[in-house]
Order: sequence, then C-alpha cells, then structure tokens
Amino acid sequence: MLTPQRLSVIALVLVSCARARPGDNDLVHFDDETKSQENRIILDSKLTENNEIPASIPINEKFPHAVLFGGVCGGSIISANWIITAAHCTLFTSGGFILAGTNNSENDSGLLHRVKRLVIHPLFSVGPYWLDTKQFNLNQIAARWDFLLAELETPLPLNNKTIAVIPLDDQIRTPVGLDAGFAGYGTDRHGGIMSQIMHGRELSVQADDVCLKLEQYRSKDMICTKGRPPRYDFACNGDSGSGLVGGGKLLGVASWVENDSIECRNGNLVVFSRIASVRDWIRKVTNI
Repeated sequence: MLTPQRLSVIALVLVSCARARPGDNDLVHFDDETKSQENRIILDSKLTENNEIPASIPINEKFPHAVLFGGVCGGSIISANWIITAAHCTLFTSGGFILAGTNNSENDSGLLHRVKRLVIHPLFSVGPYWLDTKQFNLNQIAARWDFLLAELETPLPLNNKTIAVIPLDDQIRTPVGLDAGFAGYGTDRHGGIMSQIMHGRELSVQADDVCLKLEQYRSKDMICTKGRPPRYDFACNGDSGSGLVGGGKLLGVASWVENDSIECRNGNLVVFSRIASVRDWIRKVTNI
C-alpha cells in the first residue's frame, strides 16, 4: 500500500497561506455514518480523573475520526464518504488522498483513500502570506471561513475503533472552559519536519475576549483555545485541518496560531474555525 512520504514543512502550514475568491463556488475536482455512543471520543468519556488523555490507549483509538490529509494536514471523518479539513491546506497539497485508521503515517498500517472532489467554503479568505512577515511586523497570518470538504472516491470502512465518524457541533456558542483536544502529525518546533507518529493535544476553550488581543480574531467563525496546564499544549506546522473535539462533538478545524509566523511555543493561543458557523453549508454540500 502506498503511504505518504515524510514531508518537510513547506512553510507554515498553520499560517493561512492561500488566496481564494469569495465568489467562487464549489470547486476543485481531483484525479453509514455511525454515531456510536461508546465512540464519542475520549474527551467526553475516556479522560482520567485529572482530565488527561490516558496514555495506555493508542492516539488513533482516542481520536478515531482523525486522518492525514494530502500528506501535510490533519482532517476529520464526518461520514464514510466525507472529510473536513482547512481550506488553506490546498496551498501545500492537491489533496489527492487521505490516510485513516493509523497512528503512524509510514508503517503501512493505515488505509489510503483517494479524494475525488474538494469543496472550499465560498467565503474563505486569508491574510497576505506573500509578504515578509518580519518586514511588515506580522506575528501571525489568519484565515477566515477556513473550511474544506473532501469527498472520497470510495467509502471508508467504519469500524468504531480506529475509523469512526465524529458528530458535528451545531451550537454557535462553545462553553468557556470546555476540555477539548485534537490529534495530528504536526512538528514540535517552528519550521520543523512533520512527525510520522500521530500525537494528541489537550486544550481548553477560552473566552473570545482572550483571543481579541490577536488583531485577526473574529468570534463569528473562530474558536479561541489554549493548552491546559501543566503542559500547555500547542499546535504547530502540519497540525492545520485537525479537528477540535469536545463533549463528543467536532467543534472546529485547526486554522492558525498566535505568533505562528515566528514560533511554536507552549501556551500560545490556538484558533480553530468554528464548525457550528458553517453547519448549513456542510449539510447543503454533503447531506450530513
């Protein structure tokens, strides 16, 4: 079976880096849903007494919805036929495949499925990634409506253990303080190489006021999060598109990070695109 090569990060994948025309519709074309109660993600039912991810369970079983998208981003299974990820990921990949059912991108343990269609949210837009961030004093470059739906050529074999659907959140206000998390293959340092081993990150939803210090933050389509003590986890290059899960539902899609043009650091704010803000669009495109 083909597996994705380890990729050097081609710039900041968490820095939103593509231009899209808001008027453009669907898309770019390329050459059943199971909602088991017992599979409502570790962040709802499998946390330890200290609200930590138990180390004994493989990451891909804690986050069975998590996939590798196009070899450079994370993504989430929202049905046997559809993946959701970040639109800015298309800057770095044609998005021709996803890898599911594994926590190792190189050991042939996962399932590779081809993508037949990509649908970018019509309002997707990004900051001036083409500028020299140091010259223009830009610490982070944000994206708005940073959503991409990927339709698969063949359905995933859902097994509710390592390959599972994550239900979509439809509440426009996310509870402050909610324990949440994501799984991905991002690097652990700015400009580093993506990991071949999936990692899990523990976050907490913050009040919008916390992220308003970031000029680009907009609460309508974004969720503000930060790593939980004592680790204060963060997101870095290659974690873009990974799904934020809390309360057993998919809350957001990893989009950008505080100071992501210059560093990856514990305690930096992590901004996710808010799933509830595009629930009608997802339903229209996918019938989910």
